Amino acid sequence: MNDSEIVEHLKHNRNDKVLVILYKNLPVIKKMITSNGGNSEDAEDIFQEALIVLCMNVKKNGFTLSSKLSTYLYSICRYMWKDELKRRNKMVFSYTDTIKDTIDENALIAIQQEEQMKIAESVVKSLGERCKELLELFYSGKMKLKDIAEKMGYSSENTAKNQKYKCIETAKKNLREVNSNINTLTA
Repeated sequence: MNDSEIVEHLKHNRNDKVLVILYKNLPVIKKMITSNGGNSEDAEDIFQEALIVLCMNVKKNGFTLSSKLSTYLYSICRYMWKDELKRRNKMVFSYTDTIKDTIDENALIAIQQEEQMKIAESVVKSLGERCKELLELFYSGKMKLKDIAEKMGYSSENTAKNQKYKCIETAKKNLREVNSNINTLTA
């Protein structure tokens, strides 16, 4: 059963088979929690609470899964455990130091790539339509600036070049803002 099928089952309260599949993620969650000051019982409690949160989120209007379901569930557990550690006045969860110990390197790379893709998507969405089109033509379409100038109605190749520069600068500024917001949230 793939992730979208699991989500559909959860939306319609057909949880029996789905929960068996989701429980396959428990060992990874246990390893993460036990290597960060918790025990097996903590891990099971957090995991069960995370399943409840997952089920509630899936049933909300407009829910879309933008990562693997296992990654989404892991993230819920990670944030819940971080909150629990704060409640217990323990050392704050350190993402980079502890996750490397809890999951294999390929999974870590996949999680980081998904997070980077989400950030890149939000930065691109924040650009105006003209900027998105220009950058897409240049980078994805591999068009020359001269051809882009003609297609987009710029007066010259230099104008297209200047517009590309402005778009990239806007994207960099937006990226800095997103990263600043992320740092604020994780602090």
